[in-house]
Amino acid sequence: MNLPKVKNYTLLAPLSGLYGLGVWVRKKLFDWGQIKSTSFEDVVPVICVGNLAVGGTGKTPHTEYLVNLLHRNGYGPIAVLSRGYKRRSEGFHVAMPRVGREPDPKITANLLGDEPYQLYRKFPFLIVAVDARRVHGIEALLKLDAPPQVIILDDAMQHRRVKPGLTICLSSYNRILYKDMLLPAGRLREPISGVARADMIVVTKCPKALRSEEETEIVANLPTRLDQPIFYSAFRYGMLVNLDTLEECDIDHSTEVLIVAGIADPKVMEDYVHTHYRLLDIMSYGDHHHFTEKDIQTIQARLDDVNGRGYVSNDSGNRAVIITTEKDAARLVNHPAVTDELRKRIYILPTEVYFLKNHADRFDKIVLDYVRKPRAGIVKGSNLTIGK
Repeated sequence: MNLPKVKNYTLLAPLSGLYGLGVWVRKKLFDWGQIKSTSFEDVVPVICVGNLAVGGTGKTPHTEYLVNLLHRNGYGPIAVLSRGYKRRSEGFHVAMPRVGREPDPKITANLLGDEPYQLYRKFPFLIVAVDARRVHGIEALLKLDAPPQVIILDDAMQHRRVKPGLTICLSSYNRILYKDMLLPAGRLREPISGVARADMIVVTKCPKALRSEEETEIVANLPTRLDQPIFYSAFRYGMLVNLDTLEECDIDHSTEVLIVAGIADPKVMEDYVHTHYRLLDIMSYGDHHHFTEKDIQTIQARLDDVNGRGYVSNDSGNRAVIITTEKDAARLVNHPAVTDELRKRIYILPTEVYFLKNHADRFDKIVLDYVRKPRAGIVKGSNLTIGK
């Protein structure tokens, strides 16, 4: 049985050809050394988590997996460096590890972007930095009083001015790379041959029971080398977290739930909520959507409509609530239009990654073996020396 079908816009293929030509020229400029790539390998391990397609592969949950893996094995400080997509700031910004659970009120999603802010709130021990110029961002991190022992680059496969020591390329099971096309006919940012730059590939969002014939198809069609392992991961949801208290909790399964989601594909989340609660409706926005005051008013009105006009389909007396993603919660938690009463009725559905086929041990070993390689490190009081 074949993997899910992928919708492409083949009529736009000529435009994809022009786009591909531009990508090819840029690739050759890097390959020929006309545009330089900087390596920090002699100083600090740098891990890149990226993909060849636009959005929807689960980069942030896999970054969280790496953060947990490294922290569990005694590494720290750990830094995640991102460009901070759709943030409302410019240049380099850093959120340092904090004591206690309460985030610094000066650190917001507007400053960092929603996904970096999500990481900042979730991991008090983590250094979270944003900079569109990745080389500059790494150099700034290494000048901190307590520089990171490991740096994870979020979504950096196309940002080739940094040459990572370990590159992990993600591809969604639902939109596998070899069935996709270049922009704008498809969602690929570069040709599938870009997989060659990765050290390993992770097929994400797999069904829990991946069939052997599907694995065979993937291995046969992905243009990988013998030394490039392919792993398969899936998502699972954790306990609900209340946006107001940040405490794990559960709600009565007869409660009416309104999904508010500004992500690329909320289908998996919708199926989960529908299975576990009484799904009232889903209010879906674009990926990384900045909620306006009018959006919040519309969301509030939908909840009030449920409780005030007879839409409640059970006699429990429970008030309808919102379930949202961690990424959306990062944009909602400090929104001035979200009242204290509304904040108490918003619940976050955390997502975590796990590996299929008992491959977690092998994946972890590759990462930890890379990080453990001996390096000169940074000598305090001297100029930072960067290898090329």
